[in-house]
Amino acid sequence: MHVSYNSLFLLNKVFVSPTSYNLRNLLCVYSKNHMYDVPELAEMKKRANMRSLKEMVMLLRGGSKIIRIAPSGGRDRPDTVTKDLYPAPFDASSLDNMRRIMENAGVPGHIYPLAILCYDIMPPPPQVEKEIGEKRLISFHGVGLSVAQKISFHEIAAACGDAEEAKVVYSQALFDSVNQQYNVLKSAIHDKQVLVAATPTISLSQPWQC
Repeated sequence: MHVSYNSLFLLNKVFVSPTSYNLRNLLCVYSKNHMYDVPELAEMKKRANMRSLKEMVMLLRGGSKIIRIAPSGGRDRPDTVTKDLYPAPFDASSLDNMRRIMENAGVPGHIYPLAILCYDIMPPPPQVEKEIGEKRLISFHGVGLSVAQKISFHEIAAACGDAEEAKVVYSQALFDSVNQQYNVLKSAIHDKQVLVAATPTISLSQPWQC
């Protein structure tokens, strides 16, 4: 309960979303993919993003913070052909920016790959929408959450030829871990294979029953 109450979330497209008004723990940003949808609003969006990032820096400098970031993706969506659920790809540049902010905060920080299976509670639109107000259906369904061991950027960078390669390889390593965890959760919850879904590196439990 303490962890969930004190977690923070960095999200985009929630400035004008009615579902975010009653949430106290959001740091809101405008997605770079939609920065110039309305050109005359681009500078305002950039200033708003800078305010959010400065707030995140201040929070990180205080230490003892858990911040959940979806780096230009991460939300689970169905494949357009197979309808199988999968996490959206990460944006390596967005992830690298967050890593740099964390490392320059002045206190130790760590990045852990986190997978959340929650599609059935309030499924997103089939495609990423630019506008707010699309129809959303809410239902009761089981969810899963998995956190893997932290992945060190500097260990990966030591094996890469340059900083650009390290950025891409690090992002892919985190994304691969999230996918692996997500598939275990999907097998346990959607396929009801709780007893056999776990792997040597990913265990399953229901902590509230312990």
